[in-house]
Amino acid sequence: MVENLEIFEVELAAPNLIVAPQGSTLQFQYSNVQVESNKVLRLLDAPEIKNVIIDLHKVEYLDSILIGAIIRLLQRAKQSGGQAVFCQACENMQNILSCIKVGTLWPLFDSREEALAALAEKS
Repeated sequence: MVENLEIFEVELAAPNLIVAPQGSTLQFQYSNVQVESNKVLRLLDAPEIKNVIIDLHKVEYLDSILIGAIIRLLQRAKQSGGQAVFCQACENMQNILSCIKVGTLWPLFDSREEALAALAEKS
């Protein structure tokens, strides 16, 4: 199931939740980011969802508000015993993830298929 929200495109493919940010928060109201990220977080409460994949193919840049929302998702997956990964980041996003040391906590894969395969191996 794919759900297109304003800020995130979300796909449920049990046991994975795939989240694709649609742009930086400069395009969105702060309150909408908070409301929508909470909706996505609640999807992790479903017993069949274990892992989170953050698909970055639609963004060149993410600001701190959106990065904070994404990190909450990644942490929730880890706390629930699941895995969390990034995929399809452009060179600029790879540099941002590296600068904020996020890449050391959650791996980055070149494609969604590689991310799904890596999560399947670890399950």
